[in-house]
Amino acid sequence: MDRPKNARGKKARWGLKAKLIVSMLLVGVLPLLVGLVMAFLQGTREIQEVSGTSFEALATEAARKLDLVIRDELTRTSRIASDPLIVSELEKRRDSILGLEEQGTRALLKEGGERWEAKDPELTRSLTTGKLAHLLQQYYAGSFLDPGQLLPTVIRAATKALFITDIRGSLVATINTKVPYASAETAWWRGAFNKGVGKPYIENVSFNDSLGTYTFSLSLPIMDSIGYQAIGVLHRELDAKEFFAPSTHPTRFGKTGHVMLIDSDGIVLSCPILPTGARLADVSLIPLVTLLQPGWVKAPSDGHGGQSTSIIGFAALPETSRTTAASTGSAWHTFVWQSSDELFAPVQHLLTWISVFGLVAVGLLATLGYFAASRIVTPIQRLQEAARLIARGELREPISVKTGDEIEDLSDELNRMNTQLEAAFAGLTDQVERKSREVRYLQQTTDEILDTMSSPIIMLDPVAHVQYMNRAAKDAFLRPEIDPNATSLFDLIQLDEPTREKLRVEHESLVTQLDDNRDDPDSDGSQTRLRKARDPLAPQMASAQGPDRKELHIGTRVYRYEWFRISGPTEEGQRFGLVLRDTTDESRLQDQLIQAEKSGSLGVLSAGIGHELNNPIFGILGLGEAIQDEQDLDQAKAYARDIVQHGQRITSIIRDFTGYVRLEGQDRRVDVDVNELLDQALRMVQHSSDGAHLKVEKDYRALPTISAVPDEVRQAFVNVMTNSVQAMQGEGVLFLATETQEGAVKVTIRDSGPGIPKPYLGRVFDPFFTTKGQGEGTGLGLTVVQRIVTKYGGRIQIQSEEGRGTSCFITFPVHASTSSRENSR
Repeated sequence: MDRPKNARGKKARWGLKAKLIVSMLLVGVLPLLVGLVMAFLQGTREIQEVSGTSFEALATEAARKLDLVIRDELTRTSRIASDPLIVSELEKRRDSILGLEEQGTRALLKEGGERWEAKDPELTRSLTTGKLAHLLQQYYAGSFLDPGQLLPTVIRAATKALFITDIRGSLVATINTKVPYASAETAWWRGAFNKGVGKPYIENVSFNDSLGTYTFSLSLPIMDSIGYQAIGVLHRELDAKEFFAPSTHPTRFGKTGHVMLIDSDGIVLSCPILPTGARLADVSLIPLVTLLQPGWVKAPSDGHGGQSTSIIGFAALPETSRTTAASTGSAWHTFVWQSSDELFAPVQHLLTWISVFGLVAVGLLATLGYFAASRIVTPIQRLQEAARLIARGELREPISVKTGDEIEDLSDELNRMNTQLEAAFAGLTDQVERKSREVRYLQQTTDEILDTMSSPIIMLDPVAHVQYMNRAAKDAFLRPEIDPNATSLFDLIQLDEPTREKLRVEHESLVTQLDDNRDDPDSDGSQTRLRKARDPLAPQMASAQGPDRKELHIGTRVYRYEWFRISGPTEEGQRFGLVLRDTTDESRLQDQLIQAEKSGSLGVLSAGIGHELNNPIFGILGLGEAIQDEQDLDQAKAYARDIVQHGQRITSIIRDFTGYVRLEGQDRRVDVDVNELLDQALRMVQHSSDGAHLKVEKDYRALPTISAVPDEVRQAFVNVMTNSVQAMQGEGVLFLATETQEGAVKVTIRDSGPGIPKPYLGRVFDPFFTTKGQGEGTGLGLTVVQRIVTKYGGRIQIQSEEGRGTSCFITFPVHASTSSRENSR
């Protein structure tokens, strides 16, 4: 939406006073807000830390108390299990059972179970009112408890079943009838009896159908009089809620804070809010609060059905958890919680005070900003009015501002500027005419310089119309039928349709880049693809090679070209230029040089192959003569096997050679594996007599492919390896390595030869330069290597130290693609 306009018809703008006030507010408010937010976050974090630490301590203390309660109860139960009367009666029963046959024991156990289920009066009376049952009733009533024992009444109320079983798991005595007769197959009995060894067993909370409540059990083995063998099990079923409630329910803080007891599966053993036997509502919360070490956690839910963030303290019952873990694999944990609304109330209170303080601070800053802005803006408005008068040449009286600061200095400078402008306008006309003559002279000089250049240069407007051609361009491209004053670049240069389209796309891309820069006020106008005019054949590395190699085939000539930009006056806009250079002869010479080096290497290869083939052939001839005179059949077979091995050696040599020759005809770029080409070149060098005794070390890495003519890259490797082998005189270590480095494939070829003297290092790539004797080298090997590597956008570097060998590093860009003009030479 447009802003309203003022009396002069211009869009209304923010005044300086408003900007100063807003600036002061921003300068003051932003740090203030940052400080308040940091204070709130730090206060919130500290409150959470304090609450979490308190909850952790409370959970640890509650776990310790519960652990004492359960340990005391285990002690009471163990006193019953060690009673001499119970031990004596169970020993007698054990001896009686062991005296019976196994089958008879099972029959009696089955019969007893049926009678118990049928409420047989005689059996029920003997098990509930017998000598052992009477003893259990006395323990249950608490008559044997020491005066120091805790809460006998509570413990008696929580005990729902108390009974004894023998070594077969059959019932011996009980205080009530709501218990099973045969327990040998139950987990608690097997765990407590422990194959006669015996150990305490605590069972997790579960719903007992016969007792109609959630219970947990304590089962202790009854050991014989010498403590050697278990002779029965004392089992105690306790109501979980009644047993734990006196220890957990009294611990309350605030309105909602409380302590609860859960197991490792999240089952509630005791809680003032949740029912016993229920599972925590959020299953993902269970692993956070059932760790063995005490702690606290900021949880995404509260475990009581709420989904708000909560602080929860937790701690495992140390002694009890060891017993339950050994019994059922589960541990018991305390869980301390308080509702989020109550827990974070101090945080909300802190936020309210911070917000009030922030509003008061903003008001004070706005008031101070208004007064400060008024003191600054009033003299500036006077200076603004004086500047308007100077612009119209109407300022007659000097500006008078008395502020005693930089604004007063500015008014004095405006007065001096007004005086100087009046004097300067008098000579301005003469200066403009002189500058105009200088511009015409520079333009004429530029045209003469461009006409002396041998490279064609063409200047274009944004729609690709030719605006200027130097003399070389006119001689190369201008034909009689073309009007030089109304010519498009694509009509001037005769190109095939694909190349014409490529050139048009490049030109449109440059224009688009320029338009994008104009729309971007932060752009400095620089372009990565628009360069200053330069020699397109000047030595350059990967930037001028690879998939963006710029070449044009016009008739029988090959030109390399480069785009550049020319800045002009604003009304004329931007122009583009194209500089070309004829590289036909140089490209032909380069290809001939590479082919000559390839032929020389092929001669060396042929001599090496001849040498390699002679050895197995002579071996075959000698073995053939030996077979003719050999009478021993086994020895003749051994000779035949040696002949086969020599034949396989000849086949391997011929296969390597024919593979090389076959690849000689591949002149188009393909995706090639540098590791494979390196191995091929190595085999070719090893076939020569100089490379027969080399020790080769390799360190190849997985590489991406590069786009190249395989024969040319292999030829470069052969030239480098040949130099290394000749320098080592056929004996030494040749190290080959490949790796990917900064988006390029890097090849390392290192020898253990005498090295290159330091004065010669700068000349190794010069044509016909060699350190070998007369007739031993042409001096073109590394020159060809450099041209091949540079052709594919790569780089080659030689490092050498006298007496320690020479290293050659060759790098190829991995983004190289197949050129669309291969085989044009």
